[in-house]
Amino acid sequence: MASFAGAARRLFLLTALGFASNPSLVNAASAPPSGWRDDLHWTDLISKLSPSASLIDTSYENYRDECSPEFSEQSPSNHALIDQPAGMCLPHLFLGWETSWPRPSDNGHLNETVDRALSDFYPEPNPELDGFLLDETNPSLNLPSKVLFPSVASDVVAAIQFAKEHSLEISVKNSGHSFQGAAQKKNTLLLNMNRYTHYSPTGITDCDAAALLDTAVAKDLSDQPCLLSLAKNKSSMIRVGGGENFDKVYRAV
Repeated sequence: MASFAGAARRLFLLTALGFASNPSLVNAASAPPSGWRDDLHWTDLISKLSPSASLIDTSYENYRDECSPEFSEQSPSNHALIDQPAGMCLPHLFLGWETSWPRPSDNGHLNETVDRALSDFYPEPNPELDGFLLDETNPSLNLPSKVLFPSVASDVVAAIQFAKEHSLEISVKNSGHSFQGAAQKKNTLLLNMNRYTHYSPTGITDCDAAALLDTAVAKDLSDQPCLLSLAKNKSSMIRVGGGENFDKVYRAV
């Protein structure tokens, strides 16, 4: 784990932007015990999901085992992290802790100073960081305990309805490349869109200008995408799923 602490010096400037400008991380509640919200009937949500959707329990161990090794590489790549099974990886190691700072804190480091932050990383990473990174009970961990991989729109609807019914907070992730770590948060139900249906491989449509121009938009909005494309002097359109990033779209076409 020493190599992870060593990586802190290279990543500190970027992760510092996260703790300086992301209030949602600063105000996050302290970490819950294992079995987050076991008082809820999660089977009610599962029963409403499509067969290809999945709801999983996650933990610090998933983040450590699936995400941390990439940051030992000379040039860590977000592409190597997107498809990890638990869907918890972030573009910088320390984004897994509140305000991108692994030092334990019960209040999001609200009482800490910039001098203390610098002393943890400069001129060399503080040896204590290794212990903070290995501590699965560290209250500064900012990782969700439930991750839902929706496949179709009805899965998302079911999750939001369940969250509303039980006053749960939701976080949403596509590729998880936010440099502030804004794609996920502890004490939330994370909707990881990475496995959502990919429409782009068969989603290219040629728009019939002669048939569509100067016509009203259909009540079901089925012709609206082509009308918008034609209005921009584009003769075709492509349908893209909620979990497809530009890389996946480019590869599909």
